[in-house]
Amino acid sequence: MASFIMTIEPMQEPIPPAPDIPAIRQIPAIRQIPAMLWVPVYTKPRCEKVVEDYCRHHGVACYLPLLRRARRYQRRTVETFLPMFRSYVFAQVDTERRTQLVQSHRVIHMIDVTPQQEGILVRELNDLLRLEQLQSQTELVVLPELQPGQTVVITAGPFRGMSGIVQRRRSLTRVAVNIELLGQAVVAEMDVGELECEPG
Repeated sequence: MASFIMTIEPMQEPIPPAPDIPAIRQIPAIRQIPAMLWVPVYTKPRCEKVVEDYCRHHGVACYLPLLRRARRYQRRTVETFLPMFRSYVFAQVDTERRTQLVQSHRVIHMIDVTPQQEGILVRELNDLLRLEQLQSQTELVVLPELQPGQTVVITAGPFRGMSGIVQRRRSLTRVAVNIELLGQAVVAEMDVGELECEPG
């Protein structure tokens, strides 16, 4: 599968949220439930939000990671929320819920996940959730020993406990949260003063 990188860029100045759209969605932590699995759901083009709505109306737990984009037009700020992974929604399913999703006529297929893979996916989705909720807070300090390709753990601040891979070093360092099953990553660009190298 092709590999893509989505970048979350730090904002130059705080941008107030649009009055009708909350800046931070209140989404509970993603948890595993016996006899059900979190899986990536591949949707028809531009149907991610439709599938998310369908899931919510049919009692299927789901998560659609969104990327906040704010643009200034003259004196007005326009804020949009776009899917981080084009054509993907994540849903917690069993056999019955799989059938329900197929009946939406908006789902192309679901990626099969083993219980072991689900544990990794749930951890990655919770990291994504934190990135989504904190994507405007990405200011840390670069440590000189960090090199591109090195695995690091964030030890303090709002991203504490997350691990990622250093992608480049200039005045800012990029740290990636990878979604292994999709072969994709979300990248937060930050000064990385609160990183340490992962042992091993």
